[in-house]
Amino acid sequence: MKVLFIALTVCYVLLRIFFTYLDKKGGKTEAKEKLALKYFTDEDIKKAKEYHDRGFGASAARKILDLLFPLVFFFSGFAVYLSQVLAVISFGSFILQTALFALFYIVIQFLINLPFRYYFSYVLEHKFGFSNLTFKDWIIYNIKQFAVGAVINIIIISAAYMTFTLAGNNWIWFIPVVLLAFEFILTFLYPYLVLPLFYKKSNFEQGEYTKPIFEVANKAGIKLKKLFQINESKYSKHTNAFFTGFGPEKSIYIFDTLVKNNTPEEVASVVAHEAGHWKYHHVLKGIILGFFGSFVIAWLIAVTFPEFANGLSIAEVAGLPLLSFVLTVYTFFTTPIDSFVSRKMEVTADTFELRTTQKKEVFISSMVKLAKDNKSYLYTDDFITFWFASHPPMLDRIKMAEEFKEVNNA
Repeated sequence: MKVLFIALTVCYVLLRIFFTYLDKKGGKTEAKEKLALKYFTDEDIKKAKEYHDRGFGASAARKILDLLFPLVFFFSGFAVYLSQVLAVISFGSFILQTALFALFYIVIQFLINLPFRYYFSYVLEHKFGFSNLTFKDWIIYNIKQFAVGAVINIIIISAAYMTFTLAGNNWIWFIPVVLLAFEFILTFLYPYLVLPLFYKKSNFEQGEYTKPIFEVANKAGIKLKKLFQINESKYSKHTNAFFTGFGPEKSIYIFDTLVKNNTPEEVASVVAHEAGHWKYHHVLKGIILGFFGSFVIAWLIAVTFPEFANGLSIAEVAGLPLLSFVLTVYTFFTTPIDSFVSRKMEVTADTFELRTTQKKEVFISSMVKLAKDNKSYLYTDDFITFWFASHPPMLDRIKMAEEFKEVNNA
């Protein structure tokens, strides 16, 4: 297994380099260009390409650091040294030692990435006219984002290492259950604990916009009780809407920027897409599929970790950087499966949107505006789409809408 994992790691590195090349090169074809020019100007396409290519060199450097960081942290011996120091000051508490180690690891990683975060999310977002944040607001936002992420990750890591300790060799069967429980809890609590830290949420009451949205919901057979607007304009000019929750706690959130830049019919069409995710239980299905996939990943980690751990058991927190790296490599090769499932769900939601509204022209105009507002790149390479894309390419979605009436006899 050691030789196989080394081979996979080499493939991982080579593929990341290859994907970087493909991403820069793009996947422009005659058919894509012909379709794009029906709805976008040359200037639209040029601006989207410039935004897509922003910070290419910095992006490559960040990927290299992300790859090397856990390896250097572990194989330099610093991870073992740090865990020993923390064991002394943790008063014999394994949970405290684990939480402190996770905190140190997360803080160091955050500080290494901070210059890149500043460049990409502040400098370049201002350069391309998206960000509405002052430098002070950007600092506050990143502190909050770091704090929330750190708390969540420390809790999950501590729970995982407690499971490793208590379950012994049977941890493979328990870890997926623990992660599933956290997935449900986080999905349930996100609208109540996390979202309010970043956004001001209000009931969606936008006059002429409200009626077509509820008409769409009624056509879809959905009793829409929770429709919210959030103040994305506080941060940026990006437009979107999203769906979260499961069971009785499903909600649709609309960016105020989406309302500002789109007609009532277009906003209703976007909401119909989110209602499709709601109707077909996509959040729940995604969590369940991830649960079964985590058994495979857990088994792969169990047979790989000991061969590189220098005698450490998986229950020793000093192995966290190595565990993180092994997990990164394996999940990289399972990403195409996750991406495929996600794209299928998005196609289902798009189809639901079209069947519900019966207005493919509105669907197309809303897609075009979303692409223009977000400077979405139209010529993504097909192999990158296959491997990473959670949504079908924008041109594919527009083409599907163009052909919808004929294919579905709507």
